Amino acid sequence: MAHRAFVSFEMEDRWARDFLRQHARQKGIGFEFVDYSIKEPFENKWKTNAKARIALTRGTIVLIGPTTYASDAVLWEIAETTRQGHPVFGVQINSDKTYRVPTGIATSRVTRWDFSAIARELNRW
Repeated sequence: MAHRAFVSFEMEDRWARDFLRQHARQKGIGFEFVDYSIKEPFENKWKTNAKARIALTRGTIVLIGPTTYASDAVLWEIAETTRQGHPVFGVQINSDKTYRVPTGIATSRVTRWDFSAIARELNRW
């Protein structure tokens, strides 16, 4: 059975989530990626469901794009992951750009988009 990682991202960056999932399947790294994309208002019901999904994972990957740092949902997911005692790390989604890191992730816990580096980080869990 594959381990699970929660993926936190801004909807404008869902292409990066899709690419991450596809690449992981091709490489067979043994991780399943879970997200709880906001399809309903960011309120208590959404938070309850996201909290349950985070609890079923080993940690959270935050895909960092241009507006990720300002997303209430992403900031909440980072805080909830930390509250549950799970690790969090960030991935800059563009290899040639550096975006602002959201609050709650140490800059030392952020990597460039390099699937080998992402897999190494996951295997530390």
